[in-house]
Amino acid sequence: MADAKSTQPLVPLTWPMSWAYAHGEPQTVAQLKTHCSDFLVTEDLGFEPCGEGEHVYLDITKTDTNTDFLARNIAKLAGVPARQVNYSGLKDRRGVTRQWFGVHLPGKAEDVDPDWEQLQSPQVHLHQAVRHLRKLKTGVHQGNYFCIRLRGIGASEGVERRLATIAQQGAPNYFGDQRFGHHGGNLGLALSMLQGKRIKDRFKRGMALSSVRSYLFNQLLSERVKDSSWLQAIAGDRCMFSDGFSQFDAAADGADLVGVQDRIDVSDLAPTGPMAGRVGHPPVTPASLYENQILAPFSPWIEALVAQDLTAQRRSLRLWPKDFSWHWVDDDVLELKFHLMRGSYATALIREITQTQ
Repeated sequence: MADAKSTQPLVPLTWPMSWAYAHGEPQTVAQLKTHCSDFLVTEDLGFEPCGEGEHVYLDITKTDTNTDFLARNIAKLAGVPARQVNYSGLKDRRGVTRQWFGVHLPGKAEDVDPDWEQLQSPQVHLHQAVRHLRKLKTGVHQGNYFCIRLRGIGASEGVERRLATIAQQGAPNYFGDQRFGHHGGNLGLALSMLQGKRIKDRFKRGMALSSVRSYLFNQLLSERVKDSSWLQAIAGDRCMFSDGFSQFDAAADGADLVGVQDRIDVSDLAPTGPMAGRVGHPPVTPASLYENQILAPFSPWIEALVAQDLTAQRRSLRLWPKDFSWHWVDDDVLELKFHLMRGSYATALIREITQTQ
């Protein structure tokens, strides 16, 4: 993705989109989130707060409540600006989700903390408040544990085959529709913003730009799903280990493709796709040429993102559900349990099993 300037205007991104299915479009339909208790999420922070410091970590379970809305309420209770309340990741509003919030209280001793118990309500349960030395940064958590019930799906051999295939191969690591806002509203906001409209709210600006990057990633992933290359190494592919952090480049001349593919086949590695932004001068490889070909129609959008001084990143093309299990609670109620690395969407896995409503 070149950093060259373009005079081409931004064309509104098509919405809604139907990204390609890795295992064929499901023929069954299920109800998702019939009850909030059908969608349980527990954040895997990856570390324990140490018990001292000027940051207060709040361990909270929220029901049918927006993450950012709750963060703003926490700020009001603490008497601090909204920017001093942080969380590692957004969680679904419709569901029962447990996560950490961090509040920066510089110079305040523990004995003068706000009365955190005032947060308690039918929708909000505070488990504990613990001090820590460091700020709770965005994206610091390891992942999330899920327990999801799909209702009205009906047991069948087709559903069982899909579940078994996902257990072996995973699923395309698409960004979920919630990333794009109601009816794709975040994409429309991004268009207005990149055309010069001033958006004062930093959170909304960030969500708008993220929605465009996510859209472009999904577009590339969908094309690689269509040609069955989402789990096939291409010479020069940037690959990611299953831990979700370490990366390396496959040889541009394809000398190591057999070994790389062997590791992809046993789920040790996965190819990655770009999160658009400034990339400098990357080497020209078969993989980069293919990516540029797919994303060429969106070059004005990529250049607009570069102009926002966003740095390019990579994201795994494969969603890998750890500890994936399922059982039939009833004849037409399927319960799924699994762990996903941060940034992956449970809805991306579910869409490969069944359509939802």
